[in-house]
Parts: sequence; structure tokens; C-alpha cells
Amino acid sequence: MIINIKKMSFLMLLLSGLLACNKEEGLTKAVSIRIAGYNIGNSELEVSIDEVAYDKFRTPANRRLEFAKVYTYPSGKSQASLRIKDVSNGKEVFQQQLQFSSSDMDLFFPYVIINGSSLEIKPPVPDPSTNKLAFYIHYPQSSDAIDIFFKNDAGQISYLAKNVMPSKWTYVDYMTAKEFKDQTKISNLYFTKTGTTTQWAFQNSEQMSKSPSGSLLLPNFEEKGLSRTFFVTPGTNQLEVVNLFKRPN
Repeated sequence: MIINIKKMSFLMLLLSGLLACNKEEGLTKAVSIRIAGYNIGNSELEVSIDEVAYDKFRTPANRRLEFAKVYTYPSGKSQASLRIKDVSNGKEVFQQQLQFSSSDMDLFFPYVIINGSSLEIKPPVPDPSTNKLAFYIHYPQSSDAIDIFFKNDAGQISYLAKNVMPSKWTYVDYMTAKEFKDQTKISNLYFTKTGTTTQWAFQNSEQMSKSPSGSLLLPNFEEKGLSRTFFVTPGTNQLEVVNLFKRPN
């Protein structure tokens, strides 16, 4: 009888262990995955995670690349492969191994492709004493240097960067002046030929040389230590200024 009781106790422990394992395997976790960038050229891009391709996130040629997905996975899974493919030729143009053991469950990846070549994105190293901004302008129609600024309601001008050369990364230190602390009074970011405020940088058009500033997440007054990277190119009907950085929580 004693032997049977011990045997029964062992079987019950084993059964409870198996049930616990099955319960654990049945749990799912989630991670937020976002890609932001631009697709310049003639190809269409497709994003996939492991073997699942997300057709509804396909990016046509000369459009913003915007992918946002809450990806669920079994709790026992530790990694997955994020890929971007050129649909026209099947070539994989981007690959990133996702590690789920990290505590960071909000993953962001910047990606820009220009005529089949991936742009090397070089975010500025944060500096606690100032803000670091980086600009890359794609505008093969001109090699003229460009100034970037905004104006407030009083007509005062604040420059974010001067003498920005197309097809090159430009890095600047930037602190928001006191006159521009109320960002609700700032509507647009302007791009002009260097040394002027009215000679428009793109297509000789004011409409194509300005962009709403509200979505750019520029530093607020007295804010320091931020790193902000931007990709700029004229789109079909408007100027595209793309944030190549993770949005703050």
C-alpha cells in the first residue's frame, strides 16, 4: 500500500509538471515592431517575419516605407527573422534577427533604399549638453546647398541647419531658442537655397519646399540630449521629411 501511495504521488507530480509545461507552451507574448524609411527607385518592397509575408504593408516605388505590427509569438520562442524583399527580383535587401529575450519590446528599424542600394544610416551620438540632428537630402536634380529653418508667428527665423549638401549626411548641434518655445505657433519647416529665405530648394516651389513641423518631434525649449535623424526628398505632391528615429514612449 505504501508503495502504491508513493507511486501515485509520483504520477500526480509528473502529471502536474506536464500540465504546467503545456500551459507555459500555450502562453503567447507580443512585441511591437516598426520600420520607417523610404523606397526610391522602381521596385516594390515587401516585409516578412520568419515565413509570414505582410502583403498589406507592401511599399510601392517612391513612397514612404511604413511598417507597424504587434507581433505575437509563443513564450518559448526566443528569436525571429525580420526581412525586406525587393518584389521585382526577389532579392533580400534588409535582414535583422530579432531577439525576444531582451526587455525592449518596442523595436524600431530605420531603412532607406535608393535605386537598389541601402542607405547607410548614421544617427548622431547623443550629447547631454545639446541636441544632435542629422539630415540626409535626396535631390539628384541639384547639387546646391540648402538651408533648413522655421518661422514663428512674429516672422522670426530659427535655423536648424545651414549649407546642407544633397546626398551627404549633415550633422548639427541644435537648441531651441526661447523665442520658439511655443511650438504651437510654428507651422512649417522650410528648405531654401543657402543664404536666402525665398529661393525654394525643391522644384522652385514653396509648396514642395516646406513640411509641417508638428510631426517631426523637434526638441522643445530647454530640452537636451536628443538624437534626431531625418531623411528628406520631394515626393509626388509634397515634400517628404521622414523621422528615422524611435518615437519616445
